[in-house]
Amino acid sequence: MSWAPGREAILGMIERHHLVIVVASSDLARSLLAQADEALETASEAALAERWYSAYANLWDGVRKALSALLQAQGLRPTRTGGHLAVEQAAVAQFTGSMGVLLRPVPRMRSTRNDAEYPDPDTQMQPARVLADLGMARDLVEACGKVLPHLTVFQR
Repeated sequence: MSWAPGREAILGMIERHHLVIVVASSDLARSLLAQADEALETASEAALAERWYSAYANLWDGVRKALSALLQAQGLRPTRTGGHLAVEQAAVAQFTGSMGVLLRPVPRMRSTRNDAEYPDPDTQMQPARVLADLGMARDLVEACGKVLPHLTVFQR
């Protein structure tokens, strides 16, 4: 896969210490993708039990792990400074052209998970939103699995 899409954004994230260059590992990337599948399975179980906050936390973990798998395959990893936002921004910068529709809800998903994790008195987790986002998360994780074998290592 060409490094033209998102290259400047990735370089900026490295310079700001939101991403770090690591040894690319397809084994670790596949492990992260498997963890993403497990997280979505746990999210589905929580949703069936109507544990909406737990379902959403696991849903987001699945999305984040799948996107992190794409980064790992390229020899990139988010730092503590960059955190979840770096995973989101790196994926959007690189893959909007090929996965745009699937990535569109990711910023809202991250924000929703953050609101659920750090609620205020008005925070409400809507079951319909959880179920809809769970379906979108499954589609995104599946797409990440298809993209993964085609990624190349990032070159500065």
